[in-house]
Amino acid sequence: MARANYKVSFVLLFLLSIYVAESRILPSENGTNSVLVCSKIYGANIEDTCFSIMRNFSVIPEVFTTFNPNLNCDKMFVGQWICLDGSSI
Repeated sequence: MARANYKVSFVLLFLLSIYVAESRILPSENGTNSVLVCSKIYGANIEDTCFSIMRNFSVIPEVFTTFNPNLNCDKMFVGQWICLDGSSI
């Protein structure tokens, strides 16, 4: 029974992560808000740091923080979804 609850919780967490990653609202240059749509997502591994992810995927810090505004690099966890590429609409 507990194992079934674990699977349901994992699926819900996964779907919530995708929803959050795809629904970021960013200010645009003309003063209106735009929505960030992630087109490339990475799941953090045990040895990952924000710096190592930026280096491995050739993402500059400004873009990395724009795509991941709520990411706390000191508290990153295994499986955390990191947006690596996207666009605003």
